[in-house]
Amino acid sequence: MRIGRREILLGAAVTLFAPPAWAATISLGGPAFGSYWRCLVPAGTDRAALMAEATGLIAGLDAELSPWRDDSALTALNRAPAGRWMQMGDATRTCLREAEAVQRLTGGGFDARVGPLVARYGFGQIAGEVTRAGRFELSGGAVRKSHDALTFDPCGLAKGHALDLLAQRIAGLGARDALVEIGGEVRTLGRHPSGRPWRVAIEAPGAELPQAQRVVRPGPLALATSAHAPQGHAGPATTSHVIDPVSARPAAQGLLQVSVLARTGLRADALATGLLALGAERGPALARRAGIAALFLHRASEGAVEMMTGGIDAHFIA
Repeated sequence: MRIGRREILLGAAVTLFAPPAWAATISLGGPAFGSYWRCLVPAGTDRAALMAEATGLIAGLDAELSPWRDDSALTALNRAPAGRWMQMGDATRTCLREAEAVQRLTGGGFDARVGPLVARYGFGQIAGEVTRAGRFELSGGAVRKSHDALTFDPCGLAKGHALDLLAQRIAGLGARDALVEIGGEVRTLGRHPSGRPWRVAIEAPGAELPQAQRVVRPGPLALATSAHAPQGHAGPATTSHVIDPVSARPAAQGLLQVSVLARTGLRADALATGLLALGAERGPALARRAGIAALFLHRASEGAVEMMTGGIDAHFIA
């Protein structure tokens, strides 16, 4: 899945992934959605089985959800006429339901129907017009849309869903203690091999060398971060690849970065994207009202200024 936009922000959240000094762990990883996946698991974990599970999962999600592939199930759905029932995979249906829920929660700050608008600014692949009146209807394993022009862009939440599924697969192989990452989005299982809780670093934006803004104990929660620079871009972004659905323009960059802790990677990914799109005033205001655990980094002359909501600071250790 060649995704190079808001859903994959390489380095926006950096796990403390120095080469393990513990003989009781192994590190595995590989390519995923134009970025990477990696994990730390106990040395007794079946390496071949884990690699097979991860590569099979990622390949299946790519075939189902990639907007960059002409042969994906998502592309077929986006090109289908209104009223035609299309058999879709569980991941697509899950992401559609979550997109609608987060759209309501954010008052339209997150809107997966604006893929053609994202493409218009050069950051996406979904062609067509944007229709705000349309909706997707789900029945069993099938999906249909209400307007011919309606499209679904999963790029703001599919990576978080992949993270959840990969963590489930790893746990199913018997790894009770693990750290799992896809493109900077992180989930942990159990505890660090030393017996302490896992620690994850949120990278400071704009630093010449990687630097931790905060170090977090996520516990059972997923951590997702959204920023303005698309994957592979070094230095400041002149135009944000995150689109504000309300203004129908690239998001203003007064708000540099948003990190969210949530029960699932799916929800954390979508909320981080939506809150960043809402901007420096609307984003924090919504997070305070909704009790969202988020770290906002605002642009200021002295550098990034923090704002915290939803008790996220209780997870900080530095």
